[in-house]
Amino acid sequence: MEHDKVATVTVTYNRKEMLIENIQAILNQNYNVDTIIIVDNNSSDNTKETVFNKFPNENIKYIYLEENIGGAGGFYTGCKYAFDNGFDWIILMDDDGKPKDEYTISNLMKEIKNKNLTSNDKVMLNSLVLCNDEKLSFGLFDIKDTVQDIKIKAEKEIILNHINPFNGTLISKMLIKQIGFPNKDFFIKGDEQDYFNRALQANSYIATVIDSLYYHPVIFEENIKKIKLFGKHYNLFVEKPWKEYYRTRNYTYMYTKSKYKKASIKLLILRLFSALVCKCNKKETVKMIIKGYKDGKNETLGKKVKPM
Repeated sequence: MEHDKVATVTVTYNRKEMLIENIQAILNQNYNVDTIIIVDNNSSDNTKETVFNKFPNENIKYIYLEENIGGAGGFYTGCKYAFDNGFDWIILMDDDGKPKDEYTISNLMKEIKNKNLTSNDKVMLNSLVLCNDEKLSFGLFDIKDTVQDIKIKAEKEIILNHINPFNGTLISKMLIKQIGFPNKDFFIKGDEQDYFNRALQANSYIATVIDSLYYHPVIFEENIKKIKLFGKHYNLFVEKPWKEYYRTRNYTYMYTKSKYKKASIKLLILRLFSALVCKCNKKETVKMIIKGYKDGKNETLGKKVKPM
């Protein structure tokens, strides 16, 4: 593994301050990556100039896209560039997250060594994604999971087959050879879950490494309504109508293509219920949720609704 090439891929759009923090956290690692790949979804806030003014001498490959192709398109582009240019390992991140300490990447690579894995194995490892020292950003088994809960459940410092993908996610070149790139036609929402599902189906080695820590803020915490539905706990929140379209469409598509076809009905009910109980433009949100459900059922992907 001494000669393996490692790249990070961060997808960004108009969040230059957060991106600077992301890059700095990567540079602060005690494991030196070969290249930092930035995929810019056509930012309009001088992100590129800011990055190179701040980091003029670092090995940064900056890919500026001519249009916004969403997070899914961004991760497709970054993974394809890294794979085509011979990188053995690729670490995926959003611009609003970052390695939490200097050991985030080295502890992922330590797990590779401990398990005698190589980049010729199908591997998907993830950092433990936190919003503070005690609380997980998204949960793993349940939305209420804490760091202490995960430590109790972990075996030999790992949690098998449970991850928060694309938040400090290490993938091998063999995984890409086997399952391809993230699905760019998702545009946004669910592309990470789809990629995780494909890795599971390919019998990959998948795990969260709990001593590899990654920071991601909790989204919409002030607007979340917590309920129990269908025997499970949910954090209910609603985003802009166009984002709800992509969320509903992409997850409906995934369920339709899987053995869990009936789950798409539960998804529809949950999103509609969320629109009713959360503060939002209810008429437009419900309209977009229903449209997303229909398009997902019809397997109609691509950039179908304009971001607003």
